Amino acid sequence: MRKVQIRKFMLIDSAYKSKILKGKKTTTIRFGKYEAKPGNEIYIVVRPSDTAIAKAKIKGITRKKVGELTNEDAKKDGFSDVRELMRALNKIYGELHKDDEVSIIEFELIKPLEGIPLKLLKGLNYKEPDEVAKLYVESGVSASRDVDLIVKHIYENGLKSALKRYGPMRVKKAVLDAYHKLYAEGII
Repeated sequence: MRKVQIRKFMLIDSAYKSKILKGKKTTTIRFGKYEAKPGNEIYIVVRPSDTAIAKAKIKGITRKKVGELTNEDAKKDGFSDVRELMRALNKIYGELHKDDEVSIIEFELIKPLEGIPLKLLKGLNYKEPDEVAKLYVESGVSASRDVDLIVKHIYENGLKSALKRYGPMRVKKAVLDAYHKLYAEGII
């Protein structure tokens, strides 16, 4: 069985979004061997929209046989008991057997996010748009009037407000242009 390394983000079904944001889901149980360094910060990305909803810190990974899963494991994963957890796991992975190995990935929410598209995060080398906006505005660099206007709006009012006002394509282009200007100037 191959190992899966979690580095920058973790995909989770959008059905669990509110439980994650409310702190009712602090683990995710995956079939197979997953690895991540405790203390690493990652983005939690919901499917199918591929949108980052939170930044989290990996607390640890435990491996167990399916037959060893407990009600406590289920509750940390946002389920009422191990039977409900097993129904969900079997739906995702097909029928799991008692001797199959799962990885329990424990995480701690650092902060919720305004729904940042994963493609944009990747394009920004995993810098958040508001972080890029802050650096751009405070450094005084300028890429163009349009970029200056949109990035300043993000800095002052947030990404969600800019998306409503200028539209996703224009905002994405402006943030990427700002990032590239900061990179060219050696600021980022």
